[in-house]
Amino acid sequence: MNNSIQLKLIATHLLAQREENPARSNFPKELELDSTDDAIEVQKLMIYLNDQTVYGWKCMLPLDDGSIILAPLLHAPIKQAENCPLYSTNNKALIEPEIAFILQSDLPSNKTYTNEDVDTAFASAHLALELIQKRFDEDTPSTHIEKLADGLSNQGVYLGPQIDKAKAYNASTVNINVKQTELELNLAGVHPAELAQLPLYWAVNYLSAKGISLKAGQVFITGSYCGVVELNTNEQTCITYEDLNTFNVTFLSH
Repeated sequence: MNNSIQLKLIATHLLAQREENPARSNFPKELELDSTDDAIEVQKLMIYLNDQTVYGWKCMLPLDDGSIILAPLLHAPIKQAENCPLYSTNNKALIEPEIAFILQSDLPSNKTYTNEDVDTAFASAHLALELIQKRFDEDTPSTHIEKLADGLSNQGVYLGPQIDKAKAYNASTVNINVKQTELELNLAGVHPAELAQLPLYWAVNYLSAKGISLKAGQVFITGSYCGVVELNTNEQTCITYEDLNTFNVTFLSH
């Protein structure tokens, strides 16, 4: 277990990289993390250093090897704006098409919540894009624990139009169409957890057990239907989730 001074140094280093382009979250040689618990503690420290503010969470069900997929959203969601600023690489926006759920009531920590409790607590569903920022040098080895502490490439969320919650709960597969000036993608979307709401049940109770209270208004995203999609910046982009809704947005490079 790392000591608290080392964990705070790591949190400070990682949080600073959120505002750098290109970012370099690779750990200095003298800093290391030993466990998932340490990574979660770093995330909690990043929330503290972020004016004690967290806007929600990205989550998925744990992987087959037990690896945790969980990260705080440290920037306010961009809500159905015409323009979406982000940190890009070579003028390319990296996004993940997802469904977001909005918490309507506080969920205090250190409690166990049933699936029905969670269903009631999350009031609405929206189309959403996770905004991806690659902060690790891909030529330098980094561990899952380090990437977990850093927030698993999250740089923010674009919150699109509200959709029917019942439809969101049944959206195991969604065909997604993306159009730009000279680009059109037809993507056969499949949710990695089969259903978009299933990671909510796990994440709410995992966070509660870690002493993290959840607040009304927080946004949860639960996994991409088609992985990372690379798009051009500075072009109007039309994104359609079949049978759910459509929205337009232009990604702007910082």
